[in-house]
Amino acid sequence: MKNPIASLGTQAPTAELRASYLSQLTGPLDDMWLAFADMATCHSLVLDGEVVGMCRVDDERRLLRFHVEPTASDHAGRLLELILDELEVEAMIVHTTDPGFLSAALDHSDKVVADSLLFAAQAKPEGPGLDELALAEGQDHARIVDFQEAATGMPRAFLEPYASQRLELGELLLLEEDGELTAVGELRRDQEQPGIAHLGVIVHAERRGRGIATRLLTELVHRCHAEGLAAHCSPELTTRGARRAIARAGFRANHRLLRVTR
Repeated sequence: MKNPIASLGTQAPTAELRASYLSQLTGPLDDMWLAFADMATCHSLVLDGEVVGMCRVDDERRLLRFHVEPTASDHAGRLLELILDELEVEAMIVHTTDPGFLSAALDHSDKVVADSLLFAAQAKPEGPGLDELALAEGQDHARIVDFQEAATGMPRAFLEPYASQRLELGELLLLEEDGELTAVGELRRDQEQPGIAHLGVIVHAERRGRGIATRLLTELVHRCHAEGLAAHCSPELTTRGARRAIARAGFRANHRLLRVTR
């Protein structure tokens, strides 16, 4: 049977296509990478004039999303090769919870490196949390951004709108000691993957090593259980201290975020 003509289009993905993409995942995606992918340039995948999937490539020529509808799965490899060649993709960022993308990427891989671990809370933790956490408010914006910038080195151009969004949604909690900000916790309720919450913790450099991150994560997990949410977090592989704190809070890493190159 003759192969249909494959091409890339510019049509925006439909709600049905996005729902199809999310439904084929075997576990939740890291919400930060999901947001990064949504900001990347979208290309529709076309066979003989019919849209059968979509992909997203960012300014660093990283392929962050690749989805082909089941009816066109036999052509997934050919469509991926078209993307890699025409868009000059330098790397594919793939969750192990995305079997379609993962299988196709591995067929075109030379090197695979784990970038981040995808942790999930296994049970309600038994250890103590932090009752003294306070919900951040609008007037806390400037010092939260200052705190995050000093701790992570991320640019303010990203941190300022990010903190504004988190504050608006009531997703930031603060720990203070002697009137100074000691730690910031995030409990991000996933709007696209219902029942999932993504947790994040930043502790002041001078106050690390005291178990604050573990207790803060434990408190966030308790709050997730109270809301009926499954808790997840995704530290980078290089953040060993954060990984230890996450493990002590009862999380286990069953999935990875991979960087695949050819």
